[in-house]
Amino acid sequence: MEPLLAAGSALWLGILTSISPCPLASNVAAVSYVGRNAGAPAGVLLSGLAYSAGRAVTYAAVAGVVVTGLLAVPSVSFFLQERMNQVLGPLLILVGAVMLGLLRVP
Repeated sequence: MEPLLAAGSALWLGILTSISPCPLASNVAAVSYVGRNAGAPAGVLLSGLAYSAGRAVTYAAVAGVVVTGLLAVPSVSFFLQERMNQVLGPLLILVGAVMLGLLRVP
């Protein structure tokens, strides 16, 4: 049931994304550009399929980056909880020295 729900959610969010104002305008422009060779139906079909595949691959890549980033959040959080005090002390001393003019930053 969960994979079906996830697939349905992905499909619905994809539909919502494709009809939002910016992608909708780019889709109309792409269809106009692809359809300029109306005399060659096979070329138009091939160009349209290439555009659709490229758009799908791009959305999948962006989703992969987002999911990878979200999955890294707990490990970053644990690292910061364990080491933040050890990093923050020297960092604040350096920032204070720069603000007082004791250290020059080019």
